[in-house]
Amino acid sequence: MEGYMPAAVTRQTNRRKVYQYIYQKSGAVTAAELAEALSLEQTAVEEGLASLLEEGMIIREKDSACALEPRGRVAVGMFLRDDGIQLLALDMRAEELGFQELSLPFAHTPEYYQTVARRLEEFIDVSGLDRDRLLGVGIAIPAIIDQTAGRLVRSPTLELWDLPLEEIYSHFSHYPTFIENSPNASGYAARWMNRERTNVIYLSLDRGVGGAIIQGDGQYMGDHGRGGEFGHMRLVPDGRLCSCGRRGCVEAYCSISRLSDDLGITLREFFTRLQAGDRQAAAVWEEYRTHLVDTLVNLRTCFDCDIILGGELSSYLEGLLPELCWELGEKTFFEEDSLFLQLDRFGSRSVCAGSALRFIDDFLLTY
Repeated sequence: MEGYMPAAVTRQTNRRKVYQYIYQKSGAVTAAELAEALSLEQTAVEEGLASLLEEGMIIREKDSACALEPRGRVAVGMFLRDDGIQLLALDMRAEELGFQELSLPFAHTPEYYQTVARRLEEFIDVSGLDRDRLLGVGIAIPAIIDQTAGRLVRSPTLELWDLPLEEIYSHFSHYPTFIENSPNASGYAARWMNRERTNVIYLSLDRGVGGAIIQGDGQYMGDHGRGGEFGHMRLVPDGRLCSCGRRGCVEAYCSISRLSDDLGITLREFFTRLQAGDRQAAAVWEEYRTHLVDTLVNLRTCFDCDIILGGELSSYLEGLLPELCWELGEKTFFEEDSLFLQLDRFGSRSVCAGSALRFIDDFLLTY
């Protein structure tokens, strides 16, 4: 019969409507309020609430009102770096449930991935996560990835070239897993936290430099999945040698290695020296800032939208942001207003956050 919907489908549809409404609310809501807001019979709303309560997706508060249970589902993001791994657990509100940063040099070997898998299980236990509520594990790596072909194209940072993603997936088969480029993961986190912006450019400043082009509700990936590879734009003709083998790339000048590895110190030590007035640190920062500002001016000129600075460097830039913005205002062609520059709200944890948030987003779309 045309227009007929089976009872089970109707119940599922109503439950989804109830959950989506509660998710969007900041506080508790009663069955009567839900029925009015969703134009549903109160019995249908109460049936949906009972199902959600049974599944632990919502909690009952005073006066029989119900609110979201943030830990109804959880997700984990993992960032495999050249010198270590980061692990982050998020609840349905993108609130942090646990974070770990572990020193573990990367190696594309079974032993390495077995160690990472073991550390992941330990992290799940330490963070008090319920494995039955774990939506999945997002794995981010600093690499160009062809999702269609299921291949890692290249990663100069990790010294990997043309290999099947299955060689990584196979070690994490206990959970739903998604592998992606680390700047794209950060860009996803930025989109999640800045939904009011229509278009955003995300620039990630780590040992590698990359980014993401965010358009509306999606991400522009380009014809070959390489959109946002800002680190390999030519900045200085015949300049410094980049990890990609070419000269003068943005990454050769704006990698955080210029502030840490080149000086034989950590990034934290560099900014401690800079704040203390160390002349060498000040000279290095001036050169770094000049190249960073030139990169930001180019991005603003090309894309004409807000720019979010992320990656490990962003955690140290809050006090230096006015200086950066002033110089941007001086160099930006179209206007003197430099308020288009923002810092990533997740800071150095944005890669892990974006990898985890993909699972939360998918769940909200399909639950």
